Amino acid sequence: MSDKPTTVDEWKRLHASRLVQCRWGCMLTEEACRTFQSRRSRFVIHFNGSGNPYPRVNADYLQCVYPEPCDHLISEEEAEALAEERFVKAQQRRSERSDLLRAAREKARLVSPEPMLGEAEWTRSLVTK
Repeated sequence: MSDKPTTVDEWKRLHASRLVQCRWGCMLTEEACRTFQSRRSRFVIHFNGSGNPYPRVNADYLQCVYPEPCDHLISEEEAEALAEERFVKAQQRRSERSDLLRAAREKARLVSPEPMLGEAEWTRSLVTK
């Protein structure tokens, strides 16, 4: 038998110590909060009609920042570091996937008779008879 929770309520009971109250009216883990903050840009450019547009707080963060910053709000540097770490991990996954795909293609090329049967009769490398 598995000791994993089977219902949402059971999961919430098991992880109640990890959950924090969000200003948006929900409960989530600090890790989820930090991940969200590292995925969204905190500021958007507001074109005010003049030649100098200025940044404004992204609407996703309005409740997190105003009237005073949330207790779980991470610094800009920490958000950038988390985003960079996520980017590096994604690059590694892409590289691993690419290597696996390349190996599978090479194996298919060496094992499958289809490419050899498609060769011209005079250059066919597969023994026919």
